[in-house]
Amino acid sequence: MKKIILSMILGIMTITASAQLKSFDIKGDLRGDFGIGAGVTLGVNDKIDFAPAFNWFFTEGNLTVWAIDADFHYNFDVAQDFKVYPIAGLALYHWSVSNEGVNTGKTKLGVNLGCGCQYDFSDNLAGFVDLKYQWVDGADDTYFSLGVKIGL
Repeated sequence: MKKIILSMILGIMTITASAQLKSFDIKGDLRGDFGIGAGVTLGVNDKIDFAPAFNWFFTEGNLTVWAIDADFHYNFDVAQDFKVYPIAGLALYHWSVSNEGVNTGKTKLGVNLGCGCQYDFSDNLAGFVDLKYQWVDGADDTYFSLGVKIGL
């Protein structure tokens, strides 16, 4: 598993080595439990963005859930200041339960597929909505993300 994760990280670093930082992203993840996320958007070229993010989910009881997404977007400009994009990427999903001081949990690699849209309010501020299916063995989920991009 460590070799797969290391290979994934090296591959993503190679692809994004020449990418330009476009924005900082803050979002809320709406699913069975609410989550918040923070990430960046890197422009690989004029059509492709790479959007890694860390997401923390608020759960009940002694359950801890977080995910790291590494998604690619292919942008279609459909109107002035408005674009839509398919989403494809990888997810590193972790959940654990703390019971009487003993933590048991798992970290699994998964796939993200979905679509999203973005509206640019100004040169430095945009809003976005993503619908994503996250396929992770034992933890599949579909959810919406609503957020803002703060440009540089």
